[in-house]
Amino acid sequence: MTTYRFRVKYEYDPTSLWRDIVVGADRTLDEFQTVLNHAVGLNQDHLWFFGTDQDYWDSDIQYKRPEEFAQSAGGSMWNGEEYDASETTIGQMARQLDLKERDRISYLFDYGDEWRFYAILKEVDENEPSDTAPEVVNEKGDPVQQYGPPDEAW
Repeated sequence: MTTYRFRVKYEYDPTSLWRDIVVGADRTLDEFQTVLNHAVGLNQDHLWFFGTDQDYWDSDIQYKRPEEFAQSAGGSMWNGEEYDASETTIGQMARQLDLKERDRISYLFDYGDEWRFYAILKEVDENEPSDTAPEVVNEKGDPVQQYGPPDEAW
């Protein structure tokens, strides 16, 4: 019986755009990512991964989008450890990374545009159900605009 509360911040403007997301230990990183993306204004159409600390591309461990993980099963150019985000729970990740309150993980979405976010572990609650679905419980700022407005010249 454990939930985790993460404060997800937009790397390029962390004081203006953030979301607090509570998620049960038994929920997958893929489920967490889906709620995170929706909350910050991103779609699901690009590759993504969670990494360690603030390292992004240099993370020793990457929890990848399921489709990318399946494609790289034959070998990847990246030399670190890779995990399927649809098979890795929040609790497993927390144990693997030995996450403590105030530790952070990175989240990179869209390898071309590189939408960079990081999540600070704000609280671990041992009294809440581990199957708690990811939910935004507090927020600040407007979602990002993933695609700019159409060019009016057309």
